[in-house]
Amino acid sequence: MKKYFSIINIHTLLVICVSLISSFISKYFHLFLNIDFIIVEIVIAFPLAFSLRVAFRRREVALRYLSLFKASLQSVVYAICDSKLDELKKSEFRKIATFLSEELVQYLARNQNDESRVQDASHLIYTFVRANRDVLKSRISFKIFLFVFRINESVEFLLATRRHGIPWGPKLVVLMAIYIFVIFYPAAFLNDGDASFSFLLITTAFRGFFLISFYNMLSLLEDPFNQKSPDGIRVFDFRPIYDSNTLLDISKVQPV
Repeated sequence: MKKYFSIINIHTLLVICVSLISSFISKYFHLFLNIDFIIVEIVIAFPLAFSLRVAFRRREVALRYLSLFKASLQSVVYAICDSKLDELKKSEFRKIATFLSEELVQYLARNQNDESRVQDASHLIYTFVRANRDVLKSRISFKIFLFVFRINESVEFLLATRRHGIPWGPKLVVLMAIYIFVIFYPAAFLNDGDASFSFLLITTAFRGFFLISFYNMLSLLEDPFNQKSPDGIRVFDFRPIYDSNTLLDISKVQPV
């Protein structure tokens, strides 16, 4: 439930406070302004829609690459476990694969901020396959390297997505326009007709709260791996299982 209240932050409090102050000043000093808020609404709507579209696109592509990472890494593990390597080597590779997936999800979830650890763990996959390519069949070795390339591509994209956010320019324009709106809206509202202070405050605060909630939602969606957001990708679901005890032994499966 706490995640659903994450759209309420310091900006929400500031917008409500500014609404209170601007409503009081406009009512007490009888301020009237003839302002067309269509331009302000356009300034808010278009950058906000653009930024939200970019944020959803980032989330969609991040899900695709997380799925590609998990599937590729599992395929490499299955190929190694089905090879002629001894059990000690197979166990070593499962530990390397587990280490890589754990380092990646911890970095994406912001539990650690050193991306070089993820890159080093990814390089261990290549080092292991190259060191044991003589034991592996050439055909299997070639297929494994194809999956390794997909793993590297997925890792680098996910690291770049975590490192870089959406363009800050549209977000700044939206935030400034929201504050301008709640500052001047009470005086413009009084220009069209008289209203009580409580009605003026509720109207201004509600509109401001509605707009700033969209902005805060955009801030949460900016990082698709944000575990505090209700829409954040559950990155820990993309940790494959490499423990040999959990792998299915086909010989023990009874026919139906």
